[in-house]
Amino acid sequence: MLTCSLLCNLISLCILISAQSASHDFTEADRLFQFAGQLMEEEDYYRAITEYKRFISYFPEDKRVPLSRFNIAVAYKKGGKTDLALEHFQPIPTDFEGTIIAEKAAYEIGITLFMSGRYTDAETAFSEFINHYPDSTYLDSGKIYLGWSLIHLWELDRAADIFSSVSEESSYYPIARALAEEIQGDPKLPRKSPVLAGIMSGILPGAGQVYTGRNNEGLTSFVLNGTFIWAIVELFNRGNEVAGILLGFFEVGWYTGGVFGAVNNAHKYNRKARSDYILDLQNRFPLPPRE
Repeated sequence: MLTCSLLCNLISLCILISAQSASHDFTEADRLFQFAGQLMEEEDYYRAITEYKRFISYFPEDKRVPLSRFNIAVAYKKGGKTDLALEHFQPIPTDFEGTIIAEKAAYEIGITLFMSGRYTDAETAFSEFINHYPDSTYLDSGKIYLGWSLIHLWELDRAADIFSSVSEESSYYPIARALAEEIQGDPKLPRKSPVLAGIMSGILPGAGQVYTGRNNEGLTSFVLNGTFIWAIVELFNRGNEVAGILLGFFEVGWYTGGVFGAVNNAHKYNRKARSDYILDLQNRFPLPPRE
């Protein structure tokens, strides 16, 4: 009887110790998670990353591990470490498929790429997001960013189609509709022909530069090439063919360089016209707030 009573007491003691241990573990996990969140709020991102990693290491089975991994990626992003943010965002949609964390991470991948100016990658990321999460609360926002990615890639017709697909019930619908109407067709941007610029500089050095709006560069090219051509002619007239040929060799390089420079200037002019057009669009049609 005594032995049975002793055994019962031992079992009760073990249960009590186990319960206290479990309670201690929960309290410690909760404290660590909350501390990491506090560091995030204080914008102490790198200490927050350390604490979230500690939390994952100590409590790998905790249901807050997916959120901790997501917050690590967010902290890297807010801390200016874009590549590390992407490195931590990218596995989440696969590792936690079917969860809201996976959905948010897929959206954040596109946002991070877009804000980094990686528009081709952003277009791919948002297209995949839209296809994979057709019922997402971020769907229309994702379409807006996809459309803007296509604008930056100068695929305006595709961008207009994406903006037109934004739901009429969405708060983004008015701006999406206005954007679609704005960019449909070929916008009448100022443009310089690279071929014409090259031909003009081939006929008259510096003329292509003037055509592309670089007057000082054109005048310099005209004076330098004219001076060297005059000097070459003078050298030949004076019977100094060797010096004339040598100077002519260098003049060919400068002359052809001027032609290619005029072509490049035309391309720069056209890129700037596009960039100014996009900047004007962004000023008139602001991007959605980042979720």
